[in-house]
Amino acid sequence: MNLLRSEWSKLWTTRTTWVMLGIALLGEALFAGLYVGLTSLEEIEGPVGEPEGLETVATGVGLLLVMMLVLGVLIATTEFRHGTASSTFLATPKRWPALLAKLGIALLVGVVAGLAYVIVNGGLAVALFAERGGDMPATGDLIEVYAGVVVSYAVICAFGLGVGEVVRNQVGAIIAAIAFFFVLSPLPELLPGSIGDYFPAQAIGSLHGNPEGDGSLGQVSGGLVLAAWATTLVALGTFLVCRRDVAE
Repeated sequence: MNLLRSEWSKLWTTRTTWVMLGIALLGEALFAGLYVGLTSLEEIEGPVGEPEGLETVATGVGLLLVMMLVLGVLIATTEFRHGTASSTFLATPKRWPALLAKLGIALLVGVVAGLAYVIVNGGLAVALFAERGGDMPATGDLIEVYAGVVVSYAVICAFGLGVGEVVRNQVGAIIAAIAFFFVLSPLPELLPGSIGDYFPAQAIGSLHGNPEGDGSLGQVSGGLVLAAWATTLVALGTFLVCRRDVAE
């Protein structure tokens, strides 16, 4: 518990955390309010029978998703960048308890950010859509999308943590995480068959309920695939951090 409290304090006493979350939530709020408020209901709802509509708006523009990926990297790399990792690992010589605490904080802050997003997006998009007389989706469908979004933020933050532990150089880790997730990961979708569905970018679409796609993975399967990627990276990163010298 002491390690968790310490990591939680490190995260929230850093101005960067507040700035990143504030900018991301503001951007998502502007999208939810302006898009639903100004776009015609026909365009929001999409063609009859198509998997679009308010469920698509509920997933947002992805700004907060990017911020959570970067924040996960920062949780792993900030101490290496500022040279405070030595004191942390002197207090916990086995290292893995400190890394486990960082993972717990990454997952927790992802859930907190996800819940904040649901409040912002739901309070604006759903309220405006209903007020304008739009064809509201089933409550259960909307809850599934929002639940997937919350889980995705937690897992993507852990994903970033894993990349940060593997790379350790802060700038390099941020570039690597964004490039892999948003540039390299979508490429296998061009290959024949369903292999592309098992990469992070496609898996997160399935976890969100896949409102715009026709992926073969269900929501739970998409979540498990994304979690498997994050778990693999965190496990590899933990192994490397425990084996390498702090100064390397």
